[in-house]
Amino acid sequence: MTKGPLTRRKTLDPAKTKVDANGAIRSGTAQSVDELRRRGWGEVAAISYGEWLVWLENALNDAHPGTDHGRKGLRESLCRVVTPGLEPLEHAEVALSYKYQFPVHAVGYNWLQSNAVSAEVLSAKIDAYTQYYRDKGLRCEKVILVSHSMGGLVARYYSEVLGQREKVLGIVHGVMPATGAAATYKRMKTGTEGLAGLALGPTAAAMTAVVGNAPGPLQLLPSPEYGMGWLKIRDGERSVALPQFDPYSEIYTVRGAWWGLCDDKLLNPADPQKKTIDQDWNSFTNLINSDVLIFHKALGGANGKYHANTYAFYGDDKKHKTYGEVIWAQQTSPLIRGDSLPLKSLLSGQASNDPGTGGQLVRATIGGKTSFGQFVLGSANENGDGTVPVRSGRASASMAKECQSFQNLDHEGGFKPDATRRFTLWAITKIAQNVKGSYLEYKA
Repeated sequence: MTKGPLTRRKTLDPAKTKVDANGAIRSGTAQSVDELRRRGWGEVAAISYGEWLVWLENALNDAHPGTDHGRKGLRESLCRVVTPGLEPLEHAEVALSYKYQFPVHAVGYNWLQSNAVSAEVLSAKIDAYTQYYRDKGLRCEKVILVSHSMGGLVARYYSEVLGQREKVLGIVHGVMPATGAAATYKRMKTGTEGLAGLALGPTAAAMTAVVGNAPGPLQLLPSPEYGMGWLKIRDGERSVALPQFDPYSEIYTVRGAWWGLCDDKLLNPADPQKKTIDQDWNSFTNLINSDVLIFHKALGGANGKYHANTYAFYGDDKKHKTYGEVIWAQQTSPLIRGDSLPLKSLLSGQASNDPGTGGQLVRATIGGKTSFGQFVLGSANENGDGTVPVRSGRASASMAKECQSFQNLDHEGGFKPDATRRFTLWAITKIAQNVKGSYLEYKA
């Protein structure tokens, strides 16, 4: 993961990578390792989801003497103590949930490929899992989906675009970038910070070589529903805010501009002489105009497309500052930069030096006047979870049954705090109530 751009592009190719089902599986449940592997637990990273899967499996299948057959279980505790702002569960709701089994499965997906393709994979997995139980003589027609981050886009596409809503009783989304994340743009310009940089790329060159050729991460770019004007270029009191109407044509596919999303010279590290640079750029713009734009449209609209029984949570924490907007600000002394030029000229200027770390030395000449500008990418300044800003995390609020904010929540560890785990258990119990009046309703 720490290799250079060329090795990374060869290794992290969407067409040549696949999900490894043989990952580590955490102990601590009543199930055998073989059974949990059948359920897909080996497909997801144990370091991120291992303890969470164990917790959820135990919380949903705790009708045993140790909990007085559920009377002292976690679900019952949610009748008394629950996340502030939420109504406690009713005892009747908890009692109904104990009439059903909730075996916990996991579906890993290739984050490099299009989320639309991952939704097709999810569809096949759900059909296989439900058929497995039907073959055993059990009634199993619907699933409850719990998603993390980009997985929420996969779940929504499966339910709402592939037309599989009737197979889903409800969905719980955790820290979903519902309308995208401006951090995706920022990371294309500087690389990804922290441990995530080991996978995504710690520099702009490493990041672009992989993400610039992978539809999945590019689908995390802000969609029109994210809002306009989130990319700002400032020169003192003067500023420009983009996009004004269309992020795809105004930012994502702008070629040669120092502030554009993608540096075309970084797309193909296997071509140091840049003989195929035009072909590489065309491939990139095709990704944006097909895989990204069309995917965004499929999930977009005034309020977005969500399952009717949607529950969601997101981070709203000032300690986890997040890129809601991205700001390039000139920080050059007037003694160095020369005559002041129109901001438009600086926008169309050439990058004299772009180290790919968030600082760009821009040179512009007009009417014989040359000016230099050192534009620096500012720090994150909105509340969120470090990746998804509040504006995107709560975008599902108008369509969800409940959309809850949490503090002290970082993106990668969305399901690690007790508070978000209990919210998810609360939401699953609420979703289970939808069996009433259906063919799944339990009749003694």
